[in-house]
Amino acid sequence: MENNAPPKINLKKPQGIIKNMETTVIPFRGLRYNATKVQRIENVIAPPYDVIKPDEQAALEARHPANIIRLILSQPQANDTDDENQYTRAAARMNQWTSEGTLVRDATPRYYIYDQSFDAPDGKNYTRRALIALVKLEPFENRVILPHEKTHAGPKADRLNLIRECHANLSPIFLLYADSAGDIEQIMDSFTEKNQPQIDCPETFGSTHQLWCLDDSERNREIQSIFSTKPLLIADGHHRYETALAFRDEMAQKTSNSASSGYDYMMVNLVRMESPGLAVLAIHRLLSHLSADRIADAIAKLPEPFEVHEIDTQANLMAKLDSLKGKSAGVGMYTADDTYRLLIPHSTPPKQLDVTLVQETLIKNLFQIETLAEHISYTAYTDDAVAHVKEGAGCVALLMNPTPVEQVLDVAMAGSTMPQKSTYFYPKMATGFVLNLLNE
Repeated sequence: MENNAPPKINLKKPQGIIKNMETTVIPFRGLRYNATKVQRIENVIAPPYDVIKPDEQAALEARHPANIIRLILSQPQANDTDDENQYTRAAARMNQWTSEGTLVRDATPRYYIYDQSFDAPDGKNYTRRALIALVKLEPFENRVILPHEKTHAGPKADRLNLIRECHANLSPIFLLYADSAGDIEQIMDSFTEKNQPQIDCPETFGSTHQLWCLDDSERNREIQSIFSTKPLLIADGHHRYETALAFRDEMAQKTSNSASSGYDYMMVNLVRMESPGLAVLAIHRLLSHLSADRIADAIAKLPEPFEVHEIDTQANLMAKLDSLKGKSAGVGMYTADDTYRLLIPHSTPPKQLDVTLVQETLIKNLFQIETLAEHISYTAYTDDAVAHVKEGAGCVALLMNPTPVEQVLDVAMAGSTMPQKSTYFYPKMATGFVLNLLNE
């Protein structure tokens, strides 16, 4: 297996951290598909809800009548009411699958070890290991769970309506933790080396999937203790985390019980930041619906903030961008006249991120774009970015290096946030292996 060398993560306490605040990561009784009812798990799992296109949804629904898509992305109907809608239908299905034994809750609390093996677009093979657990919810100001991106109201309203009806975490969010010694992964390794996975799923959605049930109480107490001093960084799932906080507060107002409850926790995938299995991709910016004059004006102004180098091919441009990693900021640009440009800023503020450079200097200042939704889309694939420009008038591709995970951590530790779509931790984790009931 070929892997990148692990990054060196210098984890300091977050600014403004509250004394005596502990991170609580605990095992739980997961709700899982019954192997006697569902012989092929690949037929009932799905990608995360927010990356599924309509044609993909139809294909997933056709795979199996109990595919998780029917819970995470139930569709509205013309005659929906407040009492009968896509959210109530999702809850009714989940209850039906539970009552008929399609979904079964594990008898005792445990952690779940989840491995994904995949080939990344960089041509390398990775195996990413996650620990699926419950994390106690903490407001961001407590500096225990750290965000790095801003959220938007629409997705939060949708997920809040779903959790209100289902009272369950239907999919885990993705958190990162720093562990330079690898203590937690060593505990997991000691278990998986001696035990067969309960799920061994063939390649589905770009990766293979294996799942172990870590029901060893001694190991689990050790894992919980190690996590107690570690702040956690949200890699993917900001909207669902904020939704879980809002729902916890709603439920606290409805009950006088001050004791800790299931609503105080949410299900998460925890991945070590230093892991060689952590693949982080760039997210390129695709500009659309621009007039020829606006594009020409922006290109004419490029020499003011940038050294501009014309490059002969896409491959050579991406190679030169890659050579700048860890040394200098840099951005690639492809325009409809079939010109590749490498843009290196004359000067950048200390620790400025490439995504901030692109957002502020190129998108806002040079291209004069304020309404991002109208003009900006995203892709992790360079070929798709170039094809986007070739296929439509008024388009420009801005090509980037990945944001290093240590820079993401620095931003979160400082209490700041990054522009939208700054990171892409590849690939997405599949949904459907484990669910978490909040009301038991």
